[in-house]
Amino acid sequence: MRRLLVIGPIPPPYHGVTISTSLVLGNQELRRVFAVEHIDTSDRRSLENIEQWDPQNIWLAMKSLVDLLVRLRGGPGVVYLPLSQSLPGFLRDSLLIELAAFRKWSVTIHLRGGEFRTFYDSAPRAVRWWIRHALKRTASVGVMGANLRWIFEGIVPAERIAVVTNGTPDLALDCAAREVETGLYLGSLRRRKGVVEALEAALLILGERPDARFIFVGEWESPELEATMRARAREANGRIEFWPVATGDAKRAVLERAGYLLFCPVEPEGHPRVVLEAHAAGLPTIATNRGAIVETVVEGQTGFVVEEPVPEELADRVLRLLRDPELRNRMGRAAREHYLTHLTQENADRRLAEWLGAVA
Repeated sequence: MRRLLVIGPIPPPYHGVTISTSLVLGNQELRRVFAVEHIDTSDRRSLENIEQWDPQNIWLAMKSLVDLLVRLRGGPGVVYLPLSQSLPGFLRDSLLIELAAFRKWSVTIHLRGGEFRTFYDSAPRAVRWWIRHALKRTASVGVMGANLRWIFEGIVPAERIAVVTNGTPDLALDCAAREVETGLYLGSLRRRKGVVEALEAALLILGERPDARFIFVGEWESPELEATMRARAREANGRIEFWPVATGDAKRAVLERAGYLLFCPVEPEGHPRVVLEAHAAGLPTIATNRGAIVETVVEGQTGFVVEEPVPEELADRVLRLLRDPELRNRMGRAAREHYLTHLTQENADRRLAEWLGAVA
């Protein structure tokens, strides 16, 4: 069989790229076409260390380069790599690309975020030249949504840009005990993910709805942010809770309990998995227009999309749901139907396998 080298981290910690790499490795559609191997780039430390200049990351980068050099022996195949969006990570990725291309392997890169163009445009001229040079060595570039193709305009020819979106496994929930007044924020508790704005929106919602509750679930960006947000939430008198990272049964339980998802990233995004999970759970989603979110949350049908994470606007959309049970139920059913039609893991597995198979 043709060989496929999947390069990337796996959990822990839990974030979009580690979860996605795990799902790629478990993709049975791929394994029907390729002999799949994994080069693990995991950093088991906290989210604060992602793509930073430090001795541990430099060691991990050198280790992955040596591992790739060893694996490239034998007949050429395909290399699959999630693309970094900062200088330290991209320098490592570019060396991986150069090694594989030199050995005549087809290199595919998958951009799972939405910040790469900002990184490119703000880089010095020499770095931009190196980025263009490295990406010329790739066979194809995958993005998370059609409205993210622009990120590579002028860098990669249009015919080599493919839309390869996420899916998510069906959690098969029993939602008999759903608490419709309970809002959920699920994901990394980071400023760039809009967690501060979500908290302010939650406080506004609680001021209007005495029976409402809110749960924030995820790993903190830093102890300082945690302390600040816990202090701010005290005025809610216990109606705002902070829970640790939830996986498996714990994630299933929180999605069964919640009445809606509030996810309002501030900075660019790719195709956030939490939005897909909310659709799978039949939850209306209130989100900001970042990355491919607008291609997933159908405005007015499966939820609401606002342009910016303004707490007052977010709270307004949530309060519309809470005041109109018929609207909330209709959006929840539409979200579930949209998931089953477009967002299942089986659909995503097939799209990825077709893309990489065509490259091979």
